[in-house]
This record gives sequence, C-alpha cells and structure tokens, in this order.
Amino acid sequence: MDIGFVWDESKYQIVVKKHNVKFYEVVSAFDDPNGFEAFDPLQHEERWLWVGKTYDDRLLIVVYTEQDLPLYRIITAYDAERSWLDEYYQR
Repeated sequence: MDIGFVWDESKYQIVVKKHNVKFYEVVSAFDDPNGFEAFDPLQHEERWLWVGKTYDDRLLIVVYTEQDLPLYRIITAYDAERSWLDEYYQR
C-alpha cells in the first residue's frame, strides 16, 4: 500500500518556524530503511512516532496518526533528542 502524507497548513507553519522542519524532510525521514516506529502512549488519540534520517542526514522525530489511511496525518516534527539518537544507532 502506498502511503501519503497530509499536514494542516497552520500547524506546518508553526513547525517550520519553531523547529525549521520542512515537509520534504518529513517525507524523506519515512524513506529511511533504518527508521523505526514507536507508539506515543501519552495522547488521547492513537499517535505514533517515526524516528528516521532525512536525505540530508538529519535525525527527526515525526509525530503522526494513521486515522486517515492510506494518509498519515502529520502532527509535528522536530530534531531527535539524545535518547532517540542512542536508540537509533543501537539498532
């Protein structure tokens, strides 16, 4: 199944300003063959985290939902913290 991505424009603009993450970077992070998925248990809706490297070698955390499959609805994206870096490189 081909997966697509949607991102609310106003939320996207906030993420660009706050974290300097662009849409193409999020898409490229999902192409990372070493990337991995983790469940986000802290939310009221079912959310997932994707940890993956962009084509520019930037390790991102992408928070998304799968409620609109085959579209992933992107909630936010930001640079991975140290703990995620460690987990990524230990896999």
